Amino acid sequence: MSISAPVVALAGNPNSGKTALFNALTGARQKVGNWPGVTVDKRSGHYSFDQNNFCVVDLPGTYSLSVTSEEGSIDQRIACDYLLSSDADLIVNVIDGSNLERNLYLTLQLIEMRLPVILAVNMMDVVEKQGIDLNLKKLSKTLGCPVVPLVASKRQGVDRLRKAIASMAKQPSSSSFQIPLLAPLTEAIGQLSDVLVKGCGLPRGDAPRNDRLTAWFAQRLLENDLLAEEQASNEALALADHLKQDIEMTTGEEPDILIADARYGAISEIVLAVTTLHKTKRQSLTEKIDRIVLNRFLGIPIFLGVMYLMFVFSINVGGAFQDFFDFSSTAIFVDGLAHGLSAIHAPTWLIALLANGIGKGINTVVTFLPILAGMFFFLAFLEDSGYMARAAFVMDRFMQALGLPGKSFVPMIVGFGCNVPAVMGARSLEGKRDRVLTILMMPFMSCGARLAIFAVFASAFFPSGGQNIIFLLYVTGIVAAILTGLLLRKTLLFGKPSPMVMELPPYHMPRFVSMCRHTWPRLNKFILRAGRVIVPVCVLIGGLNAITFDGRLVQGQEGSQHSVLSQVGRVVTPVLAPMGVAQDNWPATVGLVTGVLAKEVVIGTLNTLYSQEAGLKLDESHFNLWRDLKAAALTIPANLSQLGSALKNPWVANEAPHDMSKTAYGLMVHRFDGRIGAFAYLLFILLYFPCISTMAATRRELNKGWAVFSVWWSTSFAYAAAVMVYQALTFVRHPLLSSLWIAGMLVYLISVIFSLRFKRFQLRVPEERMRLKGVAGDPVRS
Repeated sequence: MSISAPVVALAGNPNSGKTALFNALTGARQKVGNWPGVTVDKRSGHYSFDQNNFCVVDLPGTYSLSVTSEEGSIDQRIACDYLLSSDADLIVNVIDGSNLERNLYLTLQLIEMRLPVILAVNMMDVVEKQGIDLNLKKLSKTLGCPVVPLVASKRQGVDRLRKAIASMAKQPSSSSFQIPLLAPLTEAIGQLSDVLVKGCGLPRGDAPRNDRLTAWFAQRLLENDLLAEEQASNEALALADHLKQDIEMTTGEEPDILIADARYGAISEIVLAVTTLHKTKRQSLTEKIDRIVLNRFLGIPIFLGVMYLMFVFSINVGGAFQDFFDFSSTAIFVDGLAHGLSAIHAPTWLIALLANGIGKGINTVVTFLPILAGMFFFLAFLEDSGYMARAAFVMDRFMQALGLPGKSFVPMIVGFGCNVPAVMGARSLEGKRDRVLTILMMPFMSCGARLAIFAVFASAFFPSGGQNIIFLLYVTGIVAAILTGLLLRKTLLFGKPSPMVMELPPYHMPRFVSMCRHTWPRLNKFILRAGRVIVPVCVLIGGLNAITFDGRLVQGQEGSQHSVLSQVGRVVTPVLAPMGVAQDNWPATVGLVTGVLAKEVVIGTLNTLYSQEAGLKLDESHFNLWRDLKAAALTIPANLSQLGSALKNPWVANEAPHDMSKTAYGLMVHRFDGRIGAFAYLLFILLYFPCISTMAATRRELNKGWAVFSVWWSTSFAYAAAVMVYQALTFVRHPLLSSLWIAGMLVYLISVIFSLRFKRFQLRVPEERMRLKGVAGDPVRS
C-alpha cells in the first residue's frame, strides 16, 4: 500500500463512464462525452472520505491489457503501462452493465493480475430500461470481488463505492478466480513460472518479482504480450518461444488464441448465470434512428445538415446576445475607463494606451463569447446525445473509400472546438502512419477562434446569410484536410488505412446542466487564452502604430501612415497582392502575422489598427454608464424578438449594422476588394499557419520535422488556394494576369506532389522506423 494516500485507478472500456465517475468522486470537471476516446491521457484527482485521503487516476479506455503490436494506440499503451506498473493500490473496474459480456474481458485480465479489484457496474438505469435483471450478489461471489451498482452520470451509488474503496484500502484482498485452461497451457505456465521463481531469466527493470504474479507474467509471455517481452530476459523469452511451439503442435492452436477462448468461455457462463431478460427484445429507438442516420445515402447529407444547423444556431441564437456583450464591455472598459482617466487628468497618451489598447482588447474578446458559446453548446449537445460517434462512423465509410483512416474523423470533429486537443486525440489511433496522417490533417479544421474572425467578416461583407459563408468555409476546411490526407497517403505515408472498430453508444437526451458544464471549460479556456494574448498584442500593435522609426509620436490617419507598423506592413503587403490585399490595406497583413500567435488575435489587431486609421476618438463628455448598460440590456429582447424570423429564413439572417461605414469595420470594408477580397482573405486564414499552441502539440506528439512540414504545407497551400480563388473570381478584370497566377499556383502544387512522390521512393520508409529525411530528424514517437 502507499505510504500516504491510497491510489485508486479507474480502468474500463471506452465510453463505460470512467470520466463521469472520476468527476463524481473528485468533484473535478473533466470532459465527459457519450462517445469513445474522450480521455487520451491519465488524469489524477483527490477526495476525502471517512477522514482518509484518496488519490484517483482516470485512465484512457481500453478493451484489453494485451499489447501484441507496435501499431497499437498510444492511449491504450498508457493505460496498460500504468496498470502493469503496480503503482495503483487498488483498481476500480468500471463496466457498462448493459453490455456485460464485452466488458468482462478486461475484468478477467485485471483479476488475473491478483490485484485488489472493485467492480463498478455503471449505467444501471440503462440496464433497467432494457428489462435486464443483474444478480450482482452472484456476480460478486463468482468473481470473488466487491460489486457496486452505479449511475455515475447522476451520481447514484457513488457514496456506496467510496465505502467499498475505503474498506478495500484498509483490508486489501485479491480474487482467487481462475479461468479454466487446457492442460498443455497449465503445464507450460508452470514450467515458465519455475524458471522465473528460481531467478533464471527474471524480468528486467520494474518486473513482477512477487511469487503470486509469476504465473500471470508467464501467461503474458505465452500471449505474445510486447510489454512483458520488453521486460523479460533472453532466457525467459527463449523458453517461452519453445513452449509456444510445443503447445501449437499439441493443440493445433496458438497459446494466445487458446487463452482468449478460455476467457470468453468463462464470460459466457458468468453472463448466463447472473443475467435475466424480462422483456422481449424489440427494436429500440436508437436502432430506429440509426436506420436513417447511418443510411449509406443519407448519412453524409444528414451530417452536413447538422453542421449547418450548428452555424445557424451559433450565429443567430448566440448572436442575439452579441450586442449586449459588445455595448456593455465598450461602456465599461473603453468609454468608462477613458472617462475615469480623464477625471483624474491623465495624459492623452495614457488614456489612448489603456482605453483604446487594453480596453479595446478586452472588448474584442468579450464580444464574440456568445457566438462561441453557441457553437460549444451545440457541440456538447451532439456529443452527449451520441450523434458524434455516428458522424465518425458515417465519415469512416467515405474516408475508407478514399484510402484514409476513418477513425481520423473522431479527433477532426474535436478540432471544431480547438486544434490542440484534436492533435492529442490522435493518440487513440492504431498505427504510427495513421497518427501522423491525422495530426497533419488537423490544422485545416476550423476552430472556435477562426469562427470569431468569420463572424466579423460575415457581418461586414455578407449582411444576408452570413452563416452560409461560414458553413462553406468549414466544409472547405474538411475538404482541405481530406486532400492533405490523400496527398500524404499516396506519397510520404503510403500504406493501407487501419479499419475502424468503434462502439456506437445509445442515444441519450442531453441534460441542460451537463451541456453547460461541457460548454464552460471550452469557453473559459478561450477567454483565458485570448485574454493573455489579445490584450498585450493590442497594446503592442497600438504602440507600434503610434510611433515612427525616429521615436516621434503620431496620431490620426495621416500620422499613422508613417508609423513603424505601417512602414513594415507596406513592405510585406505586396506578397499578398495576388490574393486581393491592396497596398493601403496593410493592417490586414499585420493581422495575419499576429494570427500566428493565436487566430483570435487577428480580430483584435484589425480592430486596433482600423480604429487608429479611422482616427476614432473617445468621447467621454456624454458618458453615462447606467444609460449605456441599460441600452445594452435592451438589445437582448430586441434581438430575440427577431430570432423567430431569422431561424425561419436563415438565408437572409444576420443583417449588418446600419452605421457600419461610420465605424472601424466601415474602413475595413472600404480597404478590402469587396466580398471577393474578403472571402479570399478568410480562405487564407482558414488554411494557413496553425497557431503556436497547435504547432507545439504537433511537435510534442511527433517531432520537430513534422511540425515544420505542417507549417510549410498549410501556409503554401493556403496561399495557392487564396490566390487561385481570387484570380478566378476577378478573371474578367485582368484575364492574362489571372491566367498566369492560376497557372503558376497549379504548377507549384503539381511540383509539390511529384517531389513528395519522389521523396517516398527515395526514402523507402520502413514501417517500424518512419522518418521524414530532410525535414524530420527523429523517428515518430510511439
